[in-house]
Amino acid sequence: MDKFDAMQRFVLVAQSGSFTKAAEALGLPKSSISQAIQGLEKSLGTRLLHRSTRSVVLTQDGETYLPQCQALLAELNAMSGQFQRHQDTIRGVLRVDMSSRFASTVVLPNLSDFLTKYPNIQLKISSSDHRVDPVKEGIDCVVRTGELNDSSLVARTLSHYRSINCVSPSYVKKFGIPLTLDDLANHQLIDYSHTLGNLEAQFEYMEQGVVKHHIMPSSLAVNGTDAYLSACLSGLGIAQIPTIGVEDWIAKGQLIHILPQYEAEPMPVSLLYPSRRQPPKRLSVFMSWLEEVVTKIDQTGLRASPSAAP
Repeated sequence: MDKFDAMQRFVLVAQSGSFTKAAEALGLPKSSISQAIQGLEKSLGTRLLHRSTRSVVLTQDGETYLPQCQALLAELNAMSGQFQRHQDTIRGVLRVDMSSRFASTVVLPNLSDFLTKYPNIQLKISSSDHRVDPVKEGIDCVVRTGELNDSSLVARTLSHYRSINCVSPSYVKKFGIPLTLDDLANHQLIDYSHTLGNLEAQFEYMEQGVVKHHIMPSSLAVNGTDAYLSACLSGLGIAQIPTIGVEDWIAKGQLIHILPQYEAEPMPVSLLYPSRRQPPKRLSVFMSWLEEVVTKIDQTGLRASPSAAP
């Protein structure tokens, strides 16, 4: 087996902590991953991984070897990519992670153009709504909405999305429409949280450029963007939803825009990818395409107020 292929398989096992996950990522049988690692260990004359029925952990030599492999493979990708000048020569698997709502409202409706333009790129989109570790899970880039934590990833700001307060007609029949912050004491907020922790639900709003929070009653918390929208459409509470993707629901009367004077802070939408001197060409063209799509939507769709501009 080519040593670079074996190194790639070792890196995926080390990042995911699993032979099975590495095999799934590459679309290969688990036995081929195991054989590649064994061959690599034999050629190096050392053990790289501690294996057990429950976990796979790097040995001390494996911890030393992993960053060297990653650097070498990144350089190899960059060297290959610099000669891919034509669309039909740009090829390879590209793994991207984003929220389910961003995938369904922004990426998938426009994706046929990209796949037609770059037919040799195999795109794998993850949209599970949990925060992934791109390096550990072998993801080439991620799209994140909201403030970013400190990270070793390179970040590009794609846009800022205005969030509006929405309820459904069925909710209004039961609870009415709140007109002031004091009215919120008699309403229900759908709490959106990645962690589903025990913190009190808070209605976010801007006042004279300052972000403020108002504690509200809440009977439901979700950690998925599709579930958040569905809960609002089902009349389960107030949701603070980015305008992108809800314009049609409002136009059809299935959602009602409330409390326009108390909107949440516009949310940054960012594209993040692992730090490299030169990303693979397939990643570069995808990121450029996505920036163009988001810019076009910003210019033609329901757009944030001037304060929401990047």
